Amino acid sequence: MASVQREPLSWLSPKTALRKSPIHGQGLFAVSEIDAGEIVCVKGGYIFDRAARDEMAPRPGPAEIQIGDHLFIGPRRPEERAGGMVFSNHSGSKGRSRLWRCAGSRQGRN
Repeated sequence: MASVQREPLSWLSPKTALRKSPIHGQGLFAVSEIDAGEIVCVKGGYIFDRAARDEMAPRPGPAEIQIGDHLFIGPRRPEERAGGMVFSNHSGSKGRSRLWRCAGSRQGRN
């Protein structure tokens, strides 16, 4: 029986590409001009609290983002991890924009 390919939890702009990062692992890089304030990634996943996150850890691995005092968004299962990432390295250099301007979305609640 063939496995079903699920849609990714997160969205990355076609103006970006995943590449090897000099900071760590993979990073999200611009491949064409991005306007100020333009959304380049949308973090998708499931909303869960700290207790649920701690119970899931270390599976699926660090892929969540904290969105409130005790709330996180991210994948729940290891097979969702890659599609839940936004690879949001950022630059602190002058003249470079920060990539942390990601909008969050939710697909489910735990």
